[in-house]
Amino acid sequence: MTHWDILIANKLRDRASRIPPEWILPETVLSQITQEVEVNAFDILRQNRLLSREEVIITESYDAQSLHQEIIKGRLTSLQVCKAFCKRAAIAQQLTNCATEILFAEAFKRAEFLDDYLAKYGKPYGPFHGLPISVKDSFNIKGQATTIGFVSFLKKPVAAENSPLIDILLANGAILYIKTNIPQTLLTMDSVNNIFGRTINPHKFGLSAGGSSGGEGALVAFRGSILGVGTDVGGSIRAPSLCNGTYGFKPTADRIPHGKVELGDRPGTPGLVSAVGPLANSASDLTFFCRTILSSRPWCYDSTALGTAWRHVPRKKKLSIGVYMGDEQFPLFPPVKRALSSAQAALENAGHSVHLVTNAPSFQEGLKLAARYFLFDNKQTLLRHVLDGDEQPIKALEYASPAELAGIQNPALTLDDVWDANASLVEYREKMAEVWKQYNLDVLICPGHWSTAGPHDTYGPPVYTVIWNLLNFPASIIPYLKADKSLDSEICEGYDPDAVDGAPTAIQVVGWRFQDEEVLMATEVIDKALQSDLRYSPRL
Repeated sequence: MTHWDILIANKLRDRASRIPPEWILPETVLSQITQEVEVNAFDILRQNRLLSREEVIITESYDAQSLHQEIIKGRLTSLQVCKAFCKRAAIAQQLTNCATEILFAEAFKRAEFLDDYLAKYGKPYGPFHGLPISVKDSFNIKGQATTIGFVSFLKKPVAAENSPLIDILLANGAILYIKTNIPQTLLTMDSVNNIFGRTINPHKFGLSAGGSSGGEGALVAFRGSILGVGTDVGGSIRAPSLCNGTYGFKPTADRIPHGKVELGDRPGTPGLVSAVGPLANSASDLTFFCRTILSSRPWCYDSTALGTAWRHVPRKKKLSIGVYMGDEQFPLFPPVKRALSSAQAALENAGHSVHLVTNAPSFQEGLKLAARYFLFDNKQTLLRHVLDGDEQPIKALEYASPAELAGIQNPALTLDDVWDANASLVEYREKMAEVWKQYNLDVLICPGHWSTAGPHDTYGPPVYTVIWNLLNFPASIIPYLKADKSLDSEICEGYDPDAVDGAPTAIQVVGWRFQDEEVLMATEVIDKALQSDLRYSPRL
């Protein structure tokens, strides 16, 4: 074994040791897990009765807000909830490989502290009191490693301090119990690296869990987490959300604190700015998370956070909604097209003002411009991290090459190129502004990707998400319907109806810069309309 192989083996051994022996799955269960079969994690969970009835109720019956109420009213203890979610997360790890760092022992102590606090003072520690919240590996937790998928980072010391957002979560009563897997470089939509391996989709093991917050997507979808936290610089919250069938939200950059988050990139980048946001199993929990964080004066914790507190936005009964059915250069696969068309009909039936948008600027040109921004690091810092660990680039990087997407043969760019890119961005934003002005839009709904989750390493460029990072527009994902080969039988290049049959489909909701609260409000309104329509439209 090489020096690096020994470090990797030690890391995997340490991770495995942090799962209590009584939660280790038997070989009869583990032998069912491959990346080529139709098996899914939910069937394995139920058929093998891996959770008690109480554990199933705790992890499946509530959203974050209602679970919080159960705890503070004394119907459940923080420790009960913590143990149930830790056990389910341990199962999720063994079935989908979603974890990097496991903190169950620390979480139990934190839960006991919160229970004692509630008993002593008769009030919760904060709005997240007793809620187990998972975080992407990029967030620093004091005393824990942050390897972010680079073998060379195994030599780094554990974190000496928390990322500011971690301090805010703790100040609001959260329990931190697990960090989740990401791809090498964090720039692909398949969460695989040479330390921890590949995270797979709980709905169908042969499908991608998305990236770069793929571990969060798989864990939240499997209900091993009540709330998850990811980062998004090109779709890294929204891709895992749509792949795994969860809700997700990318805010305007720097609304949610992003300081001291490890991305492996070169500090001071003039490129796209990464945003921090939640993944959840309800639209209202996205709002709950953002409201709690933005009401905590995050700029007092993190100098990079904008000093804009949470704004209450009244719910609108009638929204002006644009519907964009995709760019002809990136045609939608049948399940995605059906979901978007069905959503349009449902919103019209609910009385909203719906406008079919046909004059959006070219998404292909937007993708090229976004890719240029990823090339401004002439030192190629991310690649250097890979080479420092004597490791091979993962396969998914083939479709995520910024130089190829930008159509640039010589990626050594100059300061003039920065100026030119910024000028092009202003022009592109002006073209997008015409869409909002023409229809007086509250929000635009569009695809999150041209496909559902697909076979591993086939996601392709994230054109329908990275556009909104380029423009710094807030955007959410609403899970809606599933791929069905009996309904989605249209022949389409690259589309395999058998491979994706049963995969979640979704729509994306987009708003203007800094209208995060408006987008969250619209997400809840739209989600309610879609769910109400489903109750009366069993054919879908």
